[in-house]
Amino acid sequence: MANKGKEPTPPKTGHIVTTAVFAALIFGFSLAGIISPDRQFSEMENRTLQQIPEFSAERLKDGSFTGDIEQYMSDQIFMKDDLVTLKTGADRLLGKNYLNGVYFAKNGFYIQNYSENTAQVDTNIGCLNSFAESLDEGIPVSFLLVPNASCVLRDHLPSANICGDQMATVERIKQMLSDRIKLAFPAEALKAEAEDCYYRTDHHWTAHGAQLGYSQLRQTMGLPAVTGLTRTVEELHDFYGTLYSKAPSALAKSDTVSLVTYEENDITVKYVSQNGDHTPPDECAEIDGVPVKQGLYAEAPKSSKDKYAAIMGGNFALCEIETNAPSDERVLVLKDSYANAVLPELCAQFKHISLIDLRYYHMEDETVSEYVKSHGIDRVIYIYNVDFINSDNNFVWLE
Repeated sequence: MANKGKEPTPPKTGHIVTTAVFAALIFGFSLAGIISPDRQFSEMENRTLQQIPEFSAERLKDGSFTGDIEQYMSDQIFMKDDLVTLKTGADRLLGKNYLNGVYFAKNGFYIQNYSENTAQVDTNIGCLNSFAESLDEGIPVSFLLVPNASCVLRDHLPSANICGDQMATVERIKQMLSDRIKLAFPAEALKAEAEDCYYRTDHHWTAHGAQLGYSQLRQTMGLPAVTGLTRTVEELHDFYGTLYSKAPSALAKSDTVSLVTYEENDITVKYVSQNGDHTPPDECAEIDGVPVKQGLYAEAPKSSKDKYAAIMGGNFALCEIETNAPSDERVLVLKDSYANAVLPELCAQFKHISLIDLRYYHMEDETVSEYVKSHGIDRVIYIYNVDFINSDNNFVWLE
């Protein structure tokens, strides 16, 4: 009865201010999202963003419209990249050392997690074996198997990690590999200069790492080193790679991409089949319907976030390279993107190089085996990184 008629306690001023600020932020971000133009492309994610989808009763019924709307709302969040960077920075300040499949490792390295997929490894090595064994006996087959940073820089990982051991995968590959294939696995050479061999913010190896790897491949092939060439390097600074995009942070240190050129080496690149992750470089001329350019490097990516794509302009189903190198062998390189950094060394060694990327070369006009015969291929080289062998499912196109 004592409380009867008591006036209600007014809300505290601090609560009112907090609520007002929160409401203003929600309203402000919503309004900004509505009035700001939609972004077409995200450099951070290196992909085209979803635009407003076209409505139809059929697309609503089959669920594609709803899915596209959800993707559109996610892609077009106002200041999305800045908000993700802010969250990553907060997570790191709270002591988190693993985010979106990436470890924040020693000395500023971002290292991608690795988990062995034995079924995929077995399938992919089986495909490589079958292809090698189907070739004429006179065609040598070599395999540059590149360890990833999680292997070479394993001591840089946080002490608490669940990263798998790539060496176990490599031992499995060695046991399975056909006698027709000569393996070059440059882990020890890379470990001797580990931090110079991988980017801090990207999953690729550097030009220096690729040079060390090629040296071991060349010795495995029994070929002499090419000497007497003038080596120059163009440096692209402020590179933030694919791993940074997964966990962007103001604490990250940028990388430098080194584009190696041997001055005496004359190189012509033909983009025979343009299926790939980019379009052929703008500086290409069209000859008989095929984009052709001089040199290995594309100009546009040099000033973009995706600076690694300056090599060849990206990855394509089939490219053919002609050089003035000493060896007249016709070489087929079956590759992933790690092979791109090796191209300056290959072009200094071989006069005729064909590059096939099985992610995009799906039969095309002829199978890979038919291509070997029709183009008089004398030598086959596989260049793949361990994680690619462990995860990619396109080796079934190798026939």
